[in-house]
Amino acid sequence: MAELNIVEKVIALEGVDLLKGLTPDQLARIATIATEVRVSPGEIVVNPITRPDALFVVLDGGVSLTKDGAEIHVAKQNEVLGSWALFDDEPLPVTGTATEDTRLLRIARDDFYELLSDNVGITTTVFSTIVKRFRMLVGQ
Repeated sequence: MAELNIVEKVIALEGVDLLKGLTPDQLARIATIATEVRVSPGEIVVNPITRPDALFVVLDGGVSLTKDGAEIHVAKQNEVLGSWALFDDEPLPVTGTATEDTRLLRIARDDFYELLSDNVGITTTVFSTIVKRFRMLVGQ
C-alpha cells in the first residue's frame, strides 16, 4: 500500500476530536509533520513504562488498550492514542498492542510544538478543545 499523500492525511486528521475546529489549511500543516507508521499484530504501540513522545491516529487496523492485563478498549479507524502525549511526558497507564496489521499516523511532540509556535490559530483551537474536554470531565 502506498504512503498517504497530504490530502489523505488531512482527511484522516479531520476525524480527530482534538483537532476539531481546525481549517483544512491548518490540518494540512499538521499533515506535513505526520508520518505513517505500520505495525504488525502483537507489536506494542503504547507502553506504560516508556515516556510518550507522540500521538497516534489509527488509519486502519486496531490497537487493543489494556490496563492491568484487562482490555479496556480497541482503538479503530480515526481514534487517537496518546493525545495527552503532546502536552505531558508522563507514561500513559495503559498498554497499546496492535491486534492486526495496523497503519497509524504519528505526530511527534517536538514537531507539534514547533508547528504551534508558528501557528497561533492552531494553538488557540487545540487549547480551546482541551479546555472543553476538561469542562466536560468536571461537569461544567
